[in-house]
Amino acid sequence: MRRSNIRLVALIPDRLAMYRYAIFKCLSDHRSHGFELTIYADIDEDITGLKLVDSKYCDKDYSNGGISWVRIKNIAIRNICIWQTGLFRLAFFGEYDVHVYWGEAQRLSTWLSAILSRIRGKKVVFWGHGLYGNEGRLKCWVRCTFYRLANTHLVYSDYGKDLLVGRKFEADRIHVIKNSLDWQKQNEFFLDKSLRSTLPKTKLFCEKDRVLIFVGRLEPQKHLHLLLEALVILNREHQECYKLMIIGTGSQHDALVKLADKANITEDVLFYGECYDDKILAPLIMMADICLSPGEVGLTALHSLIYGTPVITHDDFSEQMPEFEAIFPGISGEFYKYGNLNDLCIKIKKVIGLVDAGVINSTTCREAILKFYNTEYQTGVFVQMLNSLK
Repeated sequence: MRRSNIRLVALIPDRLAMYRYAIFKCLSDHRSHGFELTIYADIDEDITGLKLVDSKYCDKDYSNGGISWVRIKNIAIRNICIWQTGLFRLAFFGEYDVHVYWGEAQRLSTWLSAILSRIRGKKVVFWGHGLYGNEGRLKCWVRCTFYRLANTHLVYSDYGKDLLVGRKFEADRIHVIKNSLDWQKQNEFFLDKSLRSTLPKTKLFCEKDRVLIFVGRLEPQKHLHLLLEALVILNREHQECYKLMIIGTGSQHDALVKLADKANITEDVLFYGECYDDKILAPLIMMADICLSPGEVGLTALHSLIYGTPVITHDDFSEQMPEFEAIFPGISGEFYKYGNLNDLCIKIKKVIGLVDAGVINSTTCREAILKFYNTEYQTGVFVQMLNSLK
């Protein structure tokens, strides 16, 4: 029998992404806050290459890293998840008090399950981006209609919340939960003096080189060709010697290698390859002067800032991922005019100057992560959201 004083919560993401493991583990082991959470998620990888949590953690042995996890199946068309098996049964027969769905309107199973849950008197929560700001009229109408199925919302950014409020959603029913990586482990690496003493700059570059870095998937929306074009311009000026390190793999890898060869900058570009080991990534990111993400920045911003490295990305927030809000101009990075190569070069030189002057430093870069973009903050927002549901 269920304990009457414990609120039962079902959380239904698309997949159990590895970068979400820390927050999901934290939430599934937070019965002391008055709720018990079970996660419903697929365990199979898709063609996006998103790294997933090992299914060995699909248990309640919290002391050994386990999480309360029920396996379901995703059905996708053109790599877009439109149906999750078991949600009808969950809505119609489940004993959960609160159903937290991923807030993506293309999921027909979520529409049906959310409606049935509301009919049964369950509380429905959508966790997601909210609006992006680049939707056409029809898409915006569909998304807003979908969002109104929920009692309340968890969104990643204040920007997303403001857009929903602008569409007449109640502000006090929208909770900004931000995002996070495994920040505690990353913070330990940052503070590890032995790790910091072995920064690999002189093994890869010259001591005086200015190192620019990108970490993430090499995909079209990242506009990584701008990094190579900026490198040509910066080194043509002969004021500093710039090097570029690209960590990751993806569909654009071969094209970028060819572009570097065509521009005669192969000696200035290091294609490091794919790496998910933070013990290796930490010193690489810490040795860099700036992390650049000329397209959408996403989790790359959090990954760089926790290691004290400033971030530059573009200023069209309707085409951004929510993590852009972790960047503060002149404090932890800069925003350049979207698609403007000359402005990207200007902002790179500006940030280099601020770093040299000590205005931008590891403390200023890490401040937003330690305050907002961590599992403790996210858990607090999640608890606050549950408490707001009557």
